[in-house]
Amino acid sequence: MKTLAIIFTTLSCCLATSLAFAQSPEPIKPVAPAKPAASTTESAKATQPNMANLLQNVNDVAKQLQTNLADLEKDIQASRDSIEKGGEVLDEMLASVTAVHGSMAEDSAIWKELNALLELWEKRRKETLQKSESNPAFLPVAEAWQKKIDTAKELRKQISTERANSVALMRSIQSDRDIVLSYYELGQADKAIEGLKKVSANLTSLNENMQGIVKTASAVQQQPISQ
Repeated sequence: MKTLAIIFTTLSCCLATSLAFAQSPEPIKPVAPAKPAASTTESAKATQPNMANLLQNVNDVAKQLQTNLADLEKDIQASRDSIEKGGEVLDEMLASVTAVHGSMAEDSAIWKELNALLELWEKRRKETLQKSESNPAFLPVAEAWQKKIDTAKELRKQISTERANSVALMRSIQSDRDIVLSYYELGQADKAIEGLKKVSANLTSLNENMQGIVKTASAVQQQPISQ
């Protein structure tokens, strides 16, 4: 009897525990609605190269260089009697050239965008030329694409040239720095200023060439492609 009582008590406890779990179910967490996937067209637009972006980037570089050169002559004259100021002017000129070079380097946004545009436009030209085989009306469109590509290649050539020129200018500033500062130490301010003006003239040429790049980039964007 004693054994039966123990078994009965154990079964009662198990049954009570089972009922308690059954009455207290774990709350179900709401499932967040899935975000709609971006369409293939939207994704393509987001990654496609853009001539407007390229032109804006080129403009920004050219404008910043102009801003840096605006007070250069005044800064050079103000450094006549101060080796510290002369050194600061040299540092500022070197920074300006370095910034221009970095903006046009092979890993820069400008260079990558331009190459991507050329690749895309060449694809469009070939597609249009293929269409012209069955419909001659597409031939002028293919020719327009070719003109746009030719102008873009000229832009790439200009950028490549200025990249090389900027490297040469950076090296020139670095190598002339000690010479210019030595003239300051000797008290030969005129010689020091002459050295600074030489660098300034090279920066002015760089600025003019950057304006030419902006002009070519604008020409590329303005060349319409009739469909």
